Amino acid sequence: MKFQITCTRCGCTQATAPDTHHEWDEIHCEECGEFLDTCGHFEDRHAAGYHVQALNMSRSLILQMARENGWQGDSAMAGRRSA
Repeated sequence: MKFQITCTRCGCTQATAPDTHHEWDEIHCEECGEFLDTCGHFEDRHAAGYHVQALNMSRSLILQMARENGWQGDSAMAGRRSA
């Protein structure tokens, strides 16, 4: 099975994996044979749900950091405008 992954070693964009296509099957560069990823991880990263999950995790982290730093949000901005 062919995958479109850029090799970090030689820059080739063609990679192959065994036709059995189990989650633990390794994806290797066709040119130099470098290990690039596993089939399961590659599919998880390119599924639509992965991007939404990453976005939600980033948003949660931003909100947590804002709370820890004492940022007041819109109320603090309103106070600055009136002053």
